Amino acid sequence: MKIASEESRRTLIELCLPALAIVTPDILRRLLRALDAEVGCDVLETVHMVLAEAVNNVVEHAYANRPNGAVAISVSRGRTALTIELRDWGAPMFGIPDGIAPDPSELAEGGYGWFLIRSLTSDVKYDRAGCCNRLVLSLPL
Repeated sequence: MKIASEESRRTLIELCLPALAIVTPDILRRLLRALDAEVGCDVLETVHMVLAEAVNNVVEHAYANRPNGAVAISVSRGRTALTIELRDWGAPMFGIPDGIAPDPSELAEGGYGWFLIRSLTSDVKYDRAGCCNRLVLSLPL
């Protein structure tokens, strides 16, 4: 999958860590620390919410019923957007949910994550090559 090039991008951070719920706070801490000097507080808060949901989805769904796995994350900055790429080698996604808000009266436990991700990003792309899932999220600056 090729990302539409609005301008040249500069990689801010790349990391690959175990996809475990206990590691997720460390992943978020490292990413936010790397972005702190690059983006404003409002963008930083948005990145935190989007990444928390996306990494949580990898941990809970891609590696469900699997003892181990990894998530690789790369964040790059362009003139008008931040691009976040997540890769994992877990179960494939069968399309990205449409992001329609769940009905709060139904008290569903799930379904809010993709709504949040879609509402906070300007673009969401997913593909699978071989055994690798690739999710690319764009956030306007």
